[in-house]
Amino acid sequence: MRSQLRLLLAAKAQRDGRTISLREVQRETGVPISTVMGMANNTIKRVPLDELNTFCDYFGCEVGDLLKREEVA
Repeated sequence: MRSQLRLLLAAKAQRDGRTISLREVQRETGVPISTVMGMANNTIKRVPLDELNTFCDYFGCEVGDLLKREEVA
C-alpha cells in the first residue's frame, strides 16, 4: 500500500488557497503526529480505522483515494 496523503494535502492546500503543513494536519485532525508523518513518508505499517476515517473527513475523500495498492516485487 502507498499513501497518497501528500497529494491530497497539496490538493486541499490549493482548494483552500493556503499552505498546510503536516503539523497543521495534526492540529486540525487530532491524529498523532507520528501517524501523520508515517502516512506522509510511507513508512507507517498500521493505521487505526478511526484515523483513516478522520483523514478521509479532513481531505474530503474515500479510503481508496488515500491508499493505493502497490505491487510488491
